[in-house]
Amino acid sequence: ADINEFASLETREAVESHIAEVLDCFQTIEDLACPSVILIDGICVGGGLELALAFDRIIAIDDAVCQVGFPEINLGLLPGYGGSARACERMGPEGALQLVLHGRPLKARAALAAGAVDHLVDDRDGLAQAAREAIAGTIARATPTAADDLAGMIEAERAKLTARTSPRNMPAPFAILDHFSINDLSKNKLLKNETKLFSKLMMTPASAGLRRTFQLNDAVKKGARGDSGIIRIHVIGAGTMGGDIAAVAAMSGFSVTLQDLDPAAIDGAVARAGVLYERRLKDPQRVADTLARLEADPDGAGLATADLVIEAVAERLEIKQKVFAAAEAVMKPDAIMATNTSAIPLEEIGSGLADPGRLIGMHFFNPVPVLPLVEIVYTDASRQDFVTRAMQVCGAMKKQPVRCKSSPGFLVNRALLPYMFGAIEAMLDGADPDRLDQALVAFGMPMGPIELCDQVGLDVCLDAGSVIGMSETSAAALSELIEAGKLGRKTGFGFYEWDDKKAIRPRGDYPEAELDGIAADLLAPLVAECRAAVAEGVVDSADMADAACIFGVGFPAFRGGPLFWDESRSV
Repeated sequence: ADINEFASLETREAVESHIAEVLDCFQTIEDLACPSVILIDGICVGGGLELALAFDRIIAIDDAVCQVGFPEINLGLLPGYGGSARACERMGPEGALQLVLHGRPLKARAALAAGAVDHLVDDRDGLAQAAREAIAGTIARATPTAADDLAGMIEAERAKLTARTSPRNMPAPFAILDHFSINDLSKNKLLKNETKLFSKLMMTPASAGLRRTFQLNDAVKKGARGDSGIIRIHVIGAGTMGGDIAAVAAMSGFSVTLQDLDPAAIDGAVARAGVLYERRLKDPQRVADTLARLEADPDGAGLATADLVIEAVAERLEIKQKVFAAAEAVMKPDAIMATNTSAIPLEEIGSGLADPGRLIGMHFFNPVPVLPLVEIVYTDASRQDFVTRAMQVCGAMKKQPVRCKSSPGFLVNRALLPYMFGAIEAMLDGADPDRLDQALVAFGMPMGPIELCDQVGLDVCLDAGSVIGMSETSAAALSELIEAGKLGRKTGFGFYEWDDKKAIRPRGDYPEAELDGIAADLLAPLVAECRAAVAEGVVDSADMADAACIFGVGFPAFRGGPLFWDESRSV
């Protein structure tokens, strides 16, 4: 099913009418007097799997491509075309619950073991013969697994959910648990309840936000498609950012050379890369092959042959200018220069270059292996084909690139820092920092703004404030803490005291309406900066501003982005 089909269905009644038509079709297949067999070649998820479950036998190819599952939870929904009912019938309620609740697809053999498919063949050539055998009755239907402790599973899942979210923010997973808790798990009862739940969830703000986030993700990925022509990447700076950029690039198939004045920094970066590869790739041969693509290059020999050079040195204008001046003299004339600066305008960095059109920004976010966003920054002088190729490199690295015009803070820091600084101002005016942080956590942010300042580092906040701008009172408060050696999490003290990488704070219980008001007030500068960035052409559209905040800031996906949330709230 295409989720866009539901966009025109504006009421629960319209949604339920549409579902009834599809259910009638699936029931007709299920009621056929003759044997029915469906063959799966590739990915079969969502409505495709719901269709498959209506057939007598499901046969799939046992290869790396095959996947079956229900991803609807990622859209704030549950299966709507009878998926939960028929999955219960085939797999048993516990297996069906796991498939519906978590949205993780099953590979071929896992699907067979779970009862989601009945038979596997080695390749496409075996499908026809297997179909004939199924029609002849020699391939048995999977036997559903009897429930062991469904009630216990539901309560355990509910406890895990409650620890990280709420029915108010994310109603779908809680609704799914309630759905599987009904006394009568008969097919007819589940079908009726599923339709009602689906139509109800379709009308929730959370589902609207998640469906928009899904569309934003698709739009960003579309802009990153294509072959960049980049083979060799040279990274200058083996600190946390540079080392991790190099590691992810090598893991994505690029040949990478890593340069730093300190050979020990390179060794540390390569060691971190090895740990990352072992965790992600599992297979020792793949780990070894990937490490072979990451070459220590303290003297910078790789500069001369690189197709793309990424600078990730200290966030100081004069250092970056010096690095690029030296690199330009050695690089190939058609190689791309990229800076990982988080806020410094590219015009300033490239002011001394013979050809400033070669310079673009590739602003990755920390931790690089985890956060998907990359701001691709350009100036009026930047070559647009270089911008396009940089986005394609990001696509190859499974990142989500968003184009930004060069300006102080680009998009993410321009929007994020006033939000953080506004929280500092509120705290200096007497607001309880825990109350401020709790408000934003309740809103759905991964952490509150005061804790975020400590995580980022108060010295980093002060440096960024000198570029973006901040009040004298906030700057003075940060300076006082910094002079006392209180830089945040990294020193164990900042606005909070830290223990074992966790902020020590009271985490009080506050009225919901009060927290809503605090969140709206603190997010107002972030929304305003996003809106201004769109108006000024810093980002291409409101969609891209929202995408950048979701994938780079951690703005909750179920809110659909700050601009979407603000407009929805107004409506």
